[in-house]
Amino acid sequence: MVIRYFLTALLLVVANADFTTDCVACHMQKKVDLRKTFMNALLVYGGENNFKTALFYYCKNPQPMTSVMSEEFLKKYLPLNAIQIDSMRLKKDIDIYWEKYKIKGNLK
Repeated sequence: MVIRYFLTALLLVVANADFTTDCVACHMQKKVDLRKTFMNALLVYGGENNFKTALFYYCKNPQPMTSVMSEEFLKKYLPLNAIQIDSMRLKKDIDIYWEKYKIKGNLK
């Protein structure tokens, strides 16, 4: 039982490390707030499934017309490049992003 909790905790640490290197580092470099981006996307896409699906396809094929970012951001950072990680890792990163910034269950 203890080993199970330890392995789960270890997996979460490794997954968060991927999220940090795959997503957070680039957003910090561009000075783009992940929470604000999350809230913009949540307003546009609504629920969890729509949000995750849209974000996945946007990361794989970013287009200005499908972005939730402001016009000023798009003018500054075009062209946007597709993320260069495998699909399973991207889905895990998106799951972590959702869990980290979702409102329901995170209010204190």
